[in-house]
Amino acid sequence: MALQVGATMSCNTAYLTDAGFTRKAATLSMILLGGASLYCFFSRRRKINARDLIIITGCNSGLGYSLAMHCRAKGATVLAGVRETATMPNSNAAVEALENKGVIVHQLDITNERSARDFRDKVKSLLKERQLELCALVNNAGVMIFGEFEWQTQNLAELQVNVNLLGTMRITRELMPILRENRSRIIVISSHCADEPLPGISIYGATKAALHAWATSLRVEVGKYGVEVVSFIPGGFVSQSNIMKRQRLHFDEMRQHMSDEAKQFYGNYFTRYAEYFSLASSMENQGSLKVLSDPRIYETFDNALLDIYPSAVYRCEPWRYFFYRILFKSTPIWMRDRLAQRFVVVPSWQADKQ
Repeated sequence: MALQVGATMSCNTAYLTDAGFTRKAATLSMILLGGASLYCFFSRRRKINARDLIIITGCNSGLGYSLAMHCRAKGATVLAGVRETATMPNSNAAVEALENKGVIVHQLDITNERSARDFRDKVKSLLKERQLELCALVNNAGVMIFGEFEWQTQNLAELQVNVNLLGTMRITRELMPILRENRSRIIVISSHCADEPLPGISIYGATKAALHAWATSLRVEVGKYGVEVVSFIPGGFVSQSNIMKRQRLHFDEMRQHMSDEAKQFYGNYFTRYAEYFSLASSMENQGSLKVLSDPRIYETFDNALLDIYPSAVYRCEPWRYFFYRILFKSTPIWMRDRLAQRFVVVPSWQADKQ
């Protein structure tokens, strides 16, 4: 970056000087130099070492698992929260793989108060026994369930709210005294759905929007204590995660609790919808334990973790996400709704009514 800035300054200055605009050349050089200096100052990063403890929740697979491996490879001490239950297909494999790389693994169910307190005690003992400093808490654990709002049962709605929102608040509250003492950073894994809610995941989007509002307020509240709060939007990586692994079971639950009136009204549309997303989740090779392959995710995460002057939000998004995000914000409501339907491809309702 410094080389590019230097080359640009030299070329522009040389051109203006050669054209006889000496004063303009000097002014432009000062502006460019000042801008480059400000950029370098505010983009500075801290270095990570073995005494830095990074806590990451939801490390059974996908993003949490990948970030735990990434932070460990960078030399940090990593404490990974893993929910070990019969419904988590990769929990044992994840624990073994993480521990083989030197990651410290501890059972954590962020929806359970006792589990959160046990995890807090584990953090305290680690900091004391190994003389560590808490660098960051990465709130990653989350649940996403596809299905139109009327189909989703109260149980499925509460599951997403309890994990994505209340669970994140619970573990953050338990660790807050430690975070304040160490002047640590809180990284909240957010989603583009927080700003651009999409059909089919209205409840998930609502939890992420609430999480964004909470993180925004929390950033101001705890900033005066030296605790920084940032949001990290990693983009789409469903094909390399287990986040949709149980989608077929969720559709089965929806079908079982659907009223006779609703079954008659939605008819074959629900069946085709459920089959579409169930098939998509199985075709994406979910269930296999692997790290995310997109290097941009790690580059953006490193900025969120290590920037001395962090931004409020860090985004890692493909051009399609960026394009739709701009259109969602700049187009009339009727066009925005049509774009949302194009963004999330689902079986057609009209075809079912013919």
